Amino acid sequence: MKKGLLILFFALLAGLASFCLTRSRHQAAGAALLDEVPELAWLRGELSLSDEQFAKAQALHAAYRPHCEEMCANIAEARTRMEALAAKSNTVTPELAQAIQDYARVRAECQQHMLAHLYQTAALMDGKQARRYLDTVLPHVLDPNNQAAVGHSH
Repeated sequence: MKKGLLILFFALLAGLASFCLTRSRHQAAGAALLDEVPELAWLRGELSLSDEQFAKAQALHAAYRPHCEEMCANIAEARTRMEALAAKSNTVTPELAQAIQDYARVRAECQQHMLAHLYQTAALMDGKQARRYLDTVLPHVLDPNNQAAVGHSH
């Protein structure tokens, strides 16, 4: 019985090690793939972008990605701080109130930056393409919890 548990333990350990190794390689590859912006493939097909428009959209997206990652990290940090303060209290302390405001501020800053990026991308398109693009992506940015936005991506 002990031998079986030991084998199971090492099998789980090996599986966990494989998962971690695969995940780190996948994340490194993911960064390279994001520079190729496969998530924008729908943009070309749905909006009939020219090669020049699509290349410019790809460049804007790749240039924006580091800022987006930074903003996501800031949001996660602000949320973690807010959650930690909320968990250790049974009332809204001034510190918790400030953390809530900080979290809201960081999310609003991110939303403003994302809107500016989307408008910059839309400026690469003709009027009809831009309107369709904005109609598709704005619901995600203006209200990320909006159920009408579920199923779309930008």
